[in-house]
Amino acid sequence: MRQIPLMVAPAAEQTRIVAKLEELLSDLDAGVTELKAAQKKLAQYRQSLLKAAVEGALTARWRVGAGLKPAPTAEPGTAPEHETGTQLLERILTERRARWEAKQLAKFQNQGKAPPKDWQKKYPEPVKPDTSGLPELPEGWVWASLDMLGDIASGVTKGMKHGSDVSVRQVPYLRVANVQRGYLDLSEVKTILAAERDIAELTLQSGDVLFNEGGDRDKLGRGWVWYGEVAECIHQNHVYRMRPYLSMMQPELISHHGNTFGKLWFQHAGKQTTNLASINMTMLRAFPVPVAPAVEQVEILEQIQAQLDNLNKQEQATELAIKQSAAQRQNILRAAFAGQLVPQDPNDEPASVLLERIRTERANGVKPKPKARKRKPP
Repeated sequence: MRQIPLMVAPAAEQTRIVAKLEELLSDLDAGVTELKAAQKKLAQYRQSLLKAAVEGALTARWRVGAGLKPAPTAEPGTAPEHETGTQLLERILTERRARWEAKQLAKFQNQGKAPPKDWQKKYPEPVKPDTSGLPELPEGWVWASLDMLGDIASGVTKGMKHGSDVSVRQVPYLRVANVQRGYLDLSEVKTILAAERDIAELTLQSGDVLFNEGGDRDKLGRGWVWYGEVAECIHQNHVYRMRPYLSMMQPELISHHGNTFGKLWFQHAGKQTTNLASINMTMLRAFPVPVAPAVEQVEILEQIQAQLDNLNKQEQATELAIKQSAAQRQNILRAAFAGQLVPQDPNDEPASVLLERIRTERANGVKPKPKARKRKPP
């Protein structure tokens, strides 16, 4: 430390440098404070925008202009011209049952058995949403549980052992770290040894909605939509996937709802220990989701995207300005220590005279007493 070289300015110039530094850095700090406040407001606006979207407030004017009116009847197997959320939900539930029946028939066929009597009565009815305390939805919308809207599955368990007769291979898989709130971080996608059966069942498909099981409280239920970014990718058991039964249910809206309304809902519903929180399959199935008419869901996404594009530009500009402020701080300090921040005055006492006074005072000063040695313990 004693050998570090320091440039010493005249005492009067040091005073001017400090005064100038205080002026410039205080202005810079004030600007950074305003930028961070703007950054916080943009984040709050993003949450408000998404909340308004999934609860119907964003498209309130659009509904008036579109003149949507519930169509009481429609031809079997077709969607009404102005299908309501309730009618869409009915079609989804019909598809849900049809898929279950097809799966059961295939199972009986593989076993070489004929379907037993009344086998259709064993159909597992979906969990109904608890609507107590939920916000009121616009006309034509309806609350549904996540279990009603899509097939929900957990993933592969890390470290699972396989028998010698089981065919396994390495495939990419998603971890909790990959599934962020509103986006996927695929900068590092690891691989896992999985059985062919698990690969066939758990390979993600475009449109799958991902939910994190938990960990820290802020990770509860966070997620985004998978669009086939990595070929033959599965997911671990700490990441749930929900696959909508009908494509009319926009997966991004489900995920936006999970990342806004669901953030608090999962915190209240999830299991909490000292440092960790988690949700299970039962809680996820009961998660209430608002169902808007299919045509309105498309409109919501268009309006969201238009505003999010503008919001992203503002957030990027703010982030860049904060980084530039940090660089500017370094430039100011560099100029100060290089003697370029304030003008020099030839009438100032030279630094050499200042250093000579310091040497004299140091030579005349009282030398520090040597520290007493501590006795070593026996």
